[in-house]
Amino acid sequence: MPCRMDIQRLLTLVGVLMAAHGGQARAEEASFFGSNQGLEIQPEVDAYYHVSEDARLLLEAQGTSIPTQGNGSIAVGAYGDWMLAPFFRNLASPDQALTRALNLRLGVRYVGTLDPGTVGFSQGLAIQLDVTPRYFLPWSILLSNRNRLQAQWQLGEADSFTFRYRGRFQVQREFDVGHVGLTPFVNVEWIWQAPPAMWVQFRMQAGLQASVHWFGRGQTFEVNYSTVTYLQPSRSWRPVLGVIWYQYF
Repeated sequence: MPCRMDIQRLLTLVGVLMAAHGGQARAEEASFFGSNQGLEIQPEVDAYYHVSEDARLLLEAQGTSIPTQGNGSIAVGAYGDWMLAPFFRNLASPDQALTRALNLRLGVRYVGTLDPGTVGFSQGLAIQLDVTPRYFLPWSILLSNRNRLQAQWQLGEADSFTFRYRGRFQVQREFDVGHVGLTPFVNVEWIWQAPPAMWVQFRMQAGLQASVHWFGRGQTFEVNYSTVTYLQPSRSWRPVLGVIWYQYF
C-alpha cells in the first residue's frame, strides 16, 4: 500500500506539472511561453566504463532532429566521473552515482550540424563541469541538484564565447518490480547565459527509467518528455521527446 501511494503521488505531480504547462502553451502567441517552435526528437546513448568503484569514464552520443525545420545535429562528449560520499543504500539501478551523496563530472562536448534545414550550419565546443549533490527524502525519494557550468565556443566564429550556468532540481523514486527497477522522475531546470548575462531558458521534464542487468554492470532505458521555454531574445517554447540507453561496464 505505501508503494502504491508513492506511485500515485509521483504520477499526480507529473500530471499537474504537464497539464499546467500544456494549458498555457496552447495559448501560443498570446501566452507567456510564446509560440510553439515544433517537436524536437533526441535519441541518445551513454556508455560508462568504471576504472574503479569511485571513478568512471563516460562517452555520450546524442542526436537531435526537428522535423518541421528539417534540422538535424549530433553531439558527442567525453567525461570523467568521480563519485563521493557513499549512502550505503542498495538500488536496482546499475548507476552507482545514485548511491553517492556527491558526484563530480568534467569533460568536453562537441555539437555539429548534420542537416542545416531552415536553421543553418554550426559547430560548437563546450568544456563542462557538473557538481551534483543528492539527498534521500522520506518515502525513499531521491532529490538531486545538478549544477552545470559550461564554457562554449562556436567554431569558426570570432567573439563567440558564452558562459552558461544550468541549475536543475530532480526528484525520483525507484520501485523494484521483480528483476526490473522502475524509476519515474520529474525535474525543473533554469539556464543563465552570458552574454547576454540573464536567464535565457526554463525547462520542465518528466520521464521513466527501466533498469535491467543483461550484461556488463547493467543497462537503463529512459523515455522522457520535456518542454523548453526560451526567454531570450523572444519568448517561445518547444516540446522535446527523448529516448536514452545507458550502458554500464
